[in-house]
Amino acid sequence: MRHVLSALVKNEPGVISRVSGLFRRRGYNIDSFIGSSTHDERFSRLTVVVRGDDIVIAQVINQLEKLEDVISIDDIQAENMVSKVLLFMKVKADIDNRVGIITVANACNARVIEMNTESLILEALETEGKISQMIEIFKPYGIIELVKTGVVAMKR
Repeated sequence: MRHVLSALVKNEPGVISRVSGLFRRRGYNIDSFIGSSTHDERFSRLTVVVRGDDIVIAQVINQLEKLEDVISIDDIQAENMVSKVLLFMKVKADIDNRVGIITVANACNARVIEMNTESLILEALETEGKISQMIEIFKPYGIIELVKTGVVAMKR
């Protein structure tokens, strides 16, 4: 089962290394790992997506709570969070299919942020599921390159 862990940690050098090292040492695979500052410069927020049953996740949380850099940690349930993923995707777009691609992008809630004679770069900020669907929709057009962030989440 997929779990989204949200940790408030001290904003100090080496914290991300210590937290990710705990996952490595325990053999837990991370789906995504995002770190960012908060409104208080003393702290950072880590959002970690990890897969495992409830026992494994309880062990992960227990180990994280033992780190002195970790202030608090929550296992956020899907129904109790707001989450998004940012996607940049470069798609082949010649003069013949450009209008169609832009129409599909608009329908997917994506926007064109760069354009040249051979391609378009699209930007989308959506849920993980919608981003995955969007990637599938654009595969037939020819995806040249894509990059996406991991999940950024917050409790409601």
